[in-house]
Amino acid sequence: MFAVHLLSFYFSKLQEDQIKKVDRFLYAMRLSDEQLMDISARFHAEMEKGLSSESNATAAVKMLPTHVFSTPDGSEEGEFLALDLGGSKFKVLRVKVSDNGKRSVEMESETYPIPDEVMNGRGTDLFVHVAESLKDFIQRKHINQKRKPLGFTFSFPCGQSKVDEGVLLSWSKNYKARGVVGTNVVESLRHAIDSVGEVDVDVLALVNDTVGTMMTCGYDDQHCEVGVIVGTGTNACYMEEMRHIDLVEGDEGRMCINTEWGAFGDDGALDDFITQFDREIDAASTNPGKQLFEKMVSGMYMGEMVRLILLKMAKEGLLFDGKVSDALRTKGKFHTKHITLIEQYKEGLKNTKDILLELGLSPSEDDCVAVQHVCTIVSFRSANLCAAALAAVLNRVRRSRKLKRLRITVGVDGTVYRMHPQYPKRLHKVVRRLVPECHVRFVLSESGSSKGAAMVTAVAQRRAAQRKEIDDTLALLSLSPENLQQVRDQMRVELERGLRKDSHSTACVKMLPSFVYRTPNGTERGKFLALDLGGTNFRVLVVKIRSGIRKSVRMYNKIYSIPLEIMQGTGEELFDHIVQCISDFLDYMGMKNTRLPLGFTFSFPCRQTGIDKGSLVSWTKGFKATDCEGNDVVDMLREAIKRRNEFDLDIVAVVNDTVGTMMTCAYEDPKCEIGLIAGTGSNVCYMEEMRNIETVEGDEGRMCINTEWGGFGENDCMENIRTRFDREVDEGSLNKGKQRFEKMTSGMYLGEIVRQILIDLTSRGLLFRGRITEPLKTRGIFETKFLSQIESDRLALLQVRSILQHLGLDSTCDDSIIVKEVCGVVSRRAAQLCGAGMAAVVDKIRENRGLSHLQITVGVDGTLYKLHPHFSGILQNTVKTLAPECDVEFVLSEDGSGKGAALITAVIDKYLYAMRFSDETLLDIMNRFKIELVNGLGRDTNPTATVKMLPTFVRSIPDGSEKGDFIALDLGGSAFRILRVKVSDEKKQTVQMESQVYDTPEDIIHGSGTQLFDHVAECLGDFIEKQNIKDKKLPVGFTFSFPCAQTKLNESYLLNWTKRFKASGVEGMDVVALLNKAIKKRGVPDIMAVVNDTVGTMMTCGFDDQRCEVGIIIGTGTNACYMEEMRHIDLVEGDEGRMCINTEWGAFGDDGMLEDIRTEFDREIDRGSLNPGKQLFEKMVSGMYMGELVRLILVKMAKEGFLFEGRITPELLTKGTFETKHVSAIEKSKDGLTKAKEILARLGVEPSTDDCIAVQHVCNIVSHRSANLIAATLGGILSRIKDNKGNPRLRTTVGIDGSLYKMHPQYSRRLHKTVRRLVPESDVRFLLSESGSSKGAAMVTAVQALINPSLCPLKSYHVVLII
Repeated sequence: MFAVHLLSFYFSKLQEDQIKKVDRFLYAMRLSDEQLMDISARFHAEMEKGLSSESNATAAVKMLPTHVFSTPDGSEEGEFLALDLGGSKFKVLRVKVSDNGKRSVEMESETYPIPDEVMNGRGTDLFVHVAESLKDFIQRKHINQKRKPLGFTFSFPCGQSKVDEGVLLSWSKNYKARGVVGTNVVESLRHAIDSVGEVDVDVLALVNDTVGTMMTCGYDDQHCEVGVIVGTGTNACYMEEMRHIDLVEGDEGRMCINTEWGAFGDDGALDDFITQFDREIDAASTNPGKQLFEKMVSGMYMGEMVRLILLKMAKEGLLFDGKVSDALRTKGKFHTKHITLIEQYKEGLKNTKDILLELGLSPSEDDCVAVQHVCTIVSFRSANLCAAALAAVLNRVRRSRKLKRLRITVGVDGTVYRMHPQYPKRLHKVVRRLVPECHVRFVLSESGSSKGAAMVTAVAQRRAAQRKEIDDTLALLSLSPENLQQVRDQMRVELERGLRKDSHSTACVKMLPSFVYRTPNGTERGKFLALDLGGTNFRVLVVKIRSGIRKSVRMYNKIYSIPLEIMQGTGEELFDHIVQCISDFLDYMGMKNTRLPLGFTFSFPCRQTGIDKGSLVSWTKGFKATDCEGNDVVDMLREAIKRRNEFDLDIVAVVNDTVGTMMTCAYEDPKCEIGLIAGTGSNVCYMEEMRNIETVEGDEGRMCINTEWGGFGENDCMENIRTRFDREVDEGSLNKGKQRFEKMTSGMYLGEIVRQILIDLTSRGLLFRGRITEPLKTRGIFETKFLSQIESDRLALLQVRSILQHLGLDSTCDDSIIVKEVCGVVSRRAAQLCGAGMAAVVDKIRENRGLSHLQITVGVDGTLYKLHPHFSGILQNTVKTLAPECDVEFVLSEDGSGKGAALITAVIDKYLYAMRFSDETLLDIMNRFKIELVNGLGRDTNPTATVKMLPTFVRSIPDGSEKGDFIALDLGGSAFRILRVKVSDEKKQTVQMESQVYDTPEDIIHGSGTQLFDHVAECLGDFIEKQNIKDKKLPVGFTFSFPCAQTKLNESYLLNWTKRFKASGVEGMDVVALLNKAIKKRGVPDIMAVVNDTVGTMMTCGFDDQRCEVGIIIGTGTNACYMEEMRHIDLVEGDEGRMCINTEWGAFGDDGMLEDIRTEFDREIDRGSLNPGKQLFEKMVSGMYMGELVRLILVKMAKEGFLFEGRITPELLTKGTFETKHVSAIEKSKDGLTKAKEILARLGVEPSTDDCIAVQHVCNIVSHRSANLIAATLGGILSRIKDNKGNPRLRTTVGIDGSLYKMHPQYSRRLHKTVRRLVPESDVRFLLSESGSSKGAAMVTAVQALINPSLCPLKSYHVVLII
């Protein structure tokens, strides 16, 4: 029994030894996750190059558009033929797809050989052979002669300009047919089919085998949007956003991209991962230098790779006792199928022995174990490389769709993936490790790529049929020029009928007199109260009008909601609610005892008999309050005020919102004589000649007429352009048969029109797979604001999908495009109808005044006009076309957010003028900083210099020869890290790190220095124990992120604490000595080096880029270091070489140097800080102060009435409530305004859209100033380095770290752009420090160990301590 155990132990030990031997030999093929992430990033960069029209020509990864726009949605049906050409044999298939309740696919196929003479002969012979085989298949299967659609899977790289066209770029897989490369293979196939005769097919689609795989799997799993082949060759395809594909016209939707990833690395991108065996494979191939990635991973080369490795190991005496057989020397004798057999779980070693015997070898048990492990490493590397490239694809899809988590399916095919026992599991595992944010399902293509060609054809046929039905439906809403002219002319007729006494009562356009006889002339002044009632919300305002030189209008308002039960209750309840809100507003403004004149904007049809008398004609916009129609709304308001008996008001005017808009704009523009509302409702007013208004006495002058054009069409004059969707909307409205024009043009109804169209298309199976959800059946669920969002920008498809998900609709990309198209058609028609109506109005005014040409302004208000991205432009163009004799200018009401936002932005620019710097000013600051650099370096001037230019005694950046095992402790705030850092120099220098974070309690931060360093030492002891290195003596490096004066590398005197640290007894002391004392009892030797975190950042980046000679921190604090010539550093002896200088530039300006550019807000920040008068530059630029700076600006602007209607909340007044992370969130390009609203709401503010735009602009100015100032000081450093080197042009790298630089969406771009503008004679690369300053501290110690190894008690093991 003991002997059995001994034998078992011996054999397992033997296996272990053999595996280690192979591992050492094939070290370069074992890839860490860090390396795989690097490869993934490189592949993503190659994808970007391939997609760009500028770089595609030189890109290795060609990213070929396939013109496949959609994956199957399950509604495909029909009978299709498919050809699959891609190897020594090809297949012809008949595919029947049915959708009769249960989706199913039936397939019949025949395989036909392709003789070598055909593969390598003339191209015409190849395609004739294919056509004859197709004819044979049709005859054998008795396929009827009705024309059949055919899909062609052609597994070679092709350039496509449409789905049924493909120009062969190059042959692969041993094909050499002449005269085909550079020609359209679909056209060649069609010619061959015609020449053979008796084959009636329509070649609809050409696809790659990878695309075919994706489409095959996509039929069964509609989440499948990626296809991968890992077989004889390898490739991948995926669905890319159209907006990212420069090579194809159009921005909407998606298209499948055939990556042709086999060529990844052909441009040298993988040179550092290519081994000697890869180079040998490539050199012996038929296409040296091409398809390098494919040669590293695919089945065509994997067996040969193993053969070369075994041959070399045998020659070096590591296998087969150094004996080599003729078979092992012969190319192609070891196949990929052998790897599959060798790696089988149970029979693997037996199979190994059999295969090696066949090769004429006499393997021992050790040899079999070693060979099996070689196969494992080679196949595992293949899976790893495929996983890295696939991870890049998946990450790209996720980021393009702005998703935190992506759920996606990958369709896979290929002999390696299918046959190898471990390959799929390895690939899946690594992919999921590299992209944890993606929930990935892998589906094996059961039918190969052939079925996929049929699916592409089926999808193309389905899309064409659906497209026709959709186009026919949307054509109903398309208005021809003739239609628009008819609308214009009919509107003119109805305007005239409404003005005439004899036809007024039956006119659908009521043309109501407003008794407003003139527009403002600029002399108006005083304080007025106003009510604005026109929808579900209404406003109460105080308006202060000032005339003369200081002419202005200022408003203070509050918005109140009207609940549905009050909108549709009694009139008394409605007006009591209005008066209650007025009472609240007067209390809020402290004006309860002031009797002000009141103007009442009442945005419903009223028949007026005087300026303060208006009887409601009919409710619109969902209002149904009883006992109001036919009654005077002014009287009802007065009665409600009397019932409340709290205050008294003088109601002097009732006007329609359209009239109010015209008057608002006319105050600024005397030519404004028309008012237009295009929002929840739709209406127009204009100044009509009194002589034409037969319903009012008098012929002199003009009066504003409220047209109430929403009623246009009530007499059936528009029936020729109304659709069944308009009638559905009308049927479901509260006022059936009324306001027909408004129901086709206003915001209240456009969303409902869209919903009706979507229901119609869905019911016909053209949308959402024919499924109508309960929410979609709900009237009013599709709001008009969705139209504005959906049509807004290039990211609109993301918004479409979000809205549709909200409606419970699981939409595809195709669905989203169709929904967007529907929205566009509906909003375009609305804008054109408004434009036609406006053309009738302006032409009437022109003719009234007997003018050949009219110049006039239209004042506009309403959310549809203001917020919809295209409505205003379409409306204006329509007016221009239909009224060519009129020059019409459209001006937004000053009360509207458009002009209001522009005004407030102008105010801010003026208000914060001192924060906006010209390049001339920045160059001046740059030169001032250069003077400070010189002062800090000089022995005589350093004591009084603010920029201290502290020598660090770091004399060299990494050169790539560093190696060793280190421990790093990173303390720079309330938390600190201890790390183990391993630097290796075997073939490729790598760094591996493990870390643990420790907290520093507040009582230690503010306690004694002894407590602080004892705490650091205690944590270090804990880490050493956990790492099981307790008994080792470790030299220590120490990065100390506070201002220090150094006299040598391992000595550093703290000048002053920053970052809230206040530990007593440390300032002025040598922190190295204090730490040495604390760690000595734990057996750790004295500290080897002390550096600042900025130096750490430079050294971190210097390890990756040896041109890096500048380090910058832009985060909570800010600082910079750089490599200075020793001859210029007066504070240190010696003239030879260079030394890193820690500038401590945060103190720039402490001597008054920046006083002329500091603002009142900077001074307020400084007064409230812990160190007044110190670190003034840092307080102008760093993340610790930026949010507070914005808060102070907002408070002042609110106090002066520029923001938040003058209201200031306790939260806004509280220091620290507005954080720098808020600045980053608000400046995001897409959802910044939404974030601004959320952040301000948390501060108790109810911001308007204007307020949000203003706050965003303030954040922009503050952060932009920071980037500009940093650019100016960095420009000073770069200019100095260039001068030191005496070069006409500087080429250098700047290493950067810090939360502000990393997290702010615009900061890095602004900084880079300004630096390059200020120092155009420098080629500057900016490199983000991925590992912070911790890795840099290890580098400092590694460099020092290399320079002076005698300082290291244990050369192979070092500790770095970073504080």
